[in-house]
Amino acid sequence: MNRVKEGSVRVFMLHFDVHGISAILGRPDLASRFLSEILTWRGLTVVDLPVREEAAACELASKAGLDFDDGLHYYFARSRGLPIVSFDRDFDGLDVRRVEPREILAESA
Repeated sequence: MNRVKEGSVRVFMLHFDVHGISAILGRPDLASRFLSEILTWRGLTVVDLPVREEAAACELASKAGLDFDDGLHYYFARSRGLPIVSFDRDFDGLDVRRVEPREILAESA
């Protein structure tokens, strides 16, 4: 995460995930600290998917046998030609490359 913070590694995060993390944190003061922190991360781009892209992601997820949130990530990665950085093996066997976080950091070193 330090590499993302300093900007030597570039990553994309769906706004969906930002909301999810904030919801898990629950308390407004904790969510505020999280949001304030990620605003300073030079290598982080938060992406808003338009509703039409979320609808397309649902169709793609259904065809791939994924749930809604995995489908959003799969759609975004596939449509932008990006790998998915995740420990989730549900992405294995799809037409996008899944890498674990330690692998992406090793590639950028």
